[in-house]
Amino acid sequence: MKLYRNILVVIAMATLLASCSSIKKVTSMLEGKKLEVDPLTLTWTKNLEPSYESGNLPISLSSPLIADGILYAADGRGNFNAYNVENGRLIWTHKIKGQMTSAPIIFENLLIFGDDTGRVYARDLNKGELAYEFDLDGGIDSTPVTANGRLFIHTRNHKLFSIDVYTGRVIWSYKRSVPYYSTVQRASTPLILDGRLYAGFADGYFVCFSLEEGQVLWERRLSPGQKFVDVDMRPVIFNEKILVGSVDDRTEVIVPKSGVLFKKLNFRTNRAGLEIGNGQNMVFGSVNGELIYIDKQFQEYKRVKLSDEAVSSLAPWKGGVVVTTVGKTAFFIDSNGMIKQEFDLGSAYSAVFGHMSYDDEFLAFISSRYRLYTFR
Repeated sequence: MKLYRNILVVIAMATLLASCSSIKKVTSMLEGKKLEVDPLTLTWTKNLEPSYESGNLPISLSSPLIADGILYAADGRGNFNAYNVENGRLIWTHKIKGQMTSAPIIFENLLIFGDDTGRVYARDLNKGELAYEFDLDGGIDSTPVTANGRLFIHTRNHKLFSIDVYTGRVIWSYKRSVPYYSTVQRASTPLILDGRLYAGFADGYFVCFSLEEGQVLWERRLSPGQKFVDVDMRPVIFNEKILVGSVDDRTEVIVPKSGVLFKKLNFRTNRAGLEIGNGQNMVFGSVNGELIYIDKQFQEYKRVKLSDEAVSSLAPWKGGVVVTTVGKTAFFIDSNGMIKQEFDLGSAYSAVFGHMSYDDEFLAFISSRYRLYTFR
């Protein structure tokens, strides 16, 4: 009997130890779950809203820029600000003439940005002061681009400028005659490729210019419609072709040198696509709230429905893609096209009309309610 009791004790102890081991494994698994961090982990926010008492809610169309540990963003009170990207601490502020409706850029030591009055500013980052500023005759709604020491800006009143980036001197300009009724008053960011500049206009045309002289080399109408046919999408180059579209018609694949249509894709977008899969594929956001994936033969191979609201921008992030919309939700999509996180901007009136900015550690965007969100 004593031997039997001893055997039972040994069995009980073994069972208890095994149970403890299992509990530890389960606990470890649960702790591991708790330690998982969302791909979009909010680090800090800023309320950039202007002061107002009544009437329509003010709407932000601007975009931030992250560079060298600093986040640059304009508020709604006529200030252009520089923040420490780690903690949101204000480093410096510069008074601007109007509101900002585009994104700033950096060229060498110059931080360049413009406002909706047509004022362009170039701040010397080494000296901490303005290198120059000047006025164009239309709001700066598109992000400036640079090439060969030139600054190219497309303004709200359908003009395209080539400017000496070091001095602010205008080298050439081009004015497009656009009927007022046909435009929603936005401007496209140009694409520069092999000594040529490509830009869309509010009359539905996509135009190719010589980079040096501004001579029109060819033009192509993308939409057969009569109203709101704007080509305000930033064109992208993929597999030696240009992809661009009007919000009123399907996206086109165009031969850069001739302007000849290579293929028409079965979706509408007014935002640039994003290369994925080491440049083998591309993903676009549609005006119907879908992600459309295409391969190098421009064949569609996947669609992911995110929302009923149009997609406004895409950014590569943590092995997947962050997607903003003109609704109140931002999404993280993994490499398999699966929705892994939805980030609610809180207000039914929130949207993202600008573009995201990111580096290896941080990602940021500004909502239509003038809220600056920074993630890591």
